[in-house]
Amino acid sequence: MPAIGSTSEAREGQAGDGVLEGTGMTQMDQAALAYLARRDVSAQWRGFLRALLETLDANLDRNTRNGLLRAVGGRLGQALPLPAATTLAELEARMNAALAELSWGYVSVALDEADRSLRLSHHAAPVVGAPGDEVGSWFATVLEGLYTAWLAAQQGGGSEAGPQLRVVQSEPGLVQLRYGG
Repeated sequence: MPAIGSTSEAREGQAGDGVLEGTGMTQMDQAALAYLARRDVSAQWRGFLRALLETLDANLDRNTRNGLLRAVGGRLGQALPLPAATTLAELEARMNAALAELSWGYVSVALDEADRSLRLSHHAAPVVGAPGDEVGSWFATVLEGLYTAWLAAQQGGGSEAGPQLRVVQSEPGLVQLRYGG
């Protein structure tokens, strides 16, 4: 049985089997992850984070707010540096060890040979909703900053002209990111 977050390819769904396309997860799995992600955020932080997001939204436009959240994720990535990895499996394991320290879920990393990019599938991210964003999709922006910092450090600091990381899908319990391509 593969470990959580292993780099083994996810099972692609067959028509009618309830597997969500491209994720290898059933709708039941997705609902369970979303529930666990909501439950795992401490009540003492839920109210604070909600108020913080409301304040950011009231005082900043969306692009500025997202830039700030991305910078926070980047700062966290610098504060929790990953040792250099020589394989994708090693990189994934190191990312998951750091994510476990934060109780922020886990990631699977796969190479998309068609467009020479990395696909990062982050599962069970904490969910803290805010007005207008009840599913907590703002957290995907923090993850974007976190993974950007980690991947740049793996490449000796990276450059702004190098490969970019972007969120391609965000829903409760699952954030899909693509690096490069």
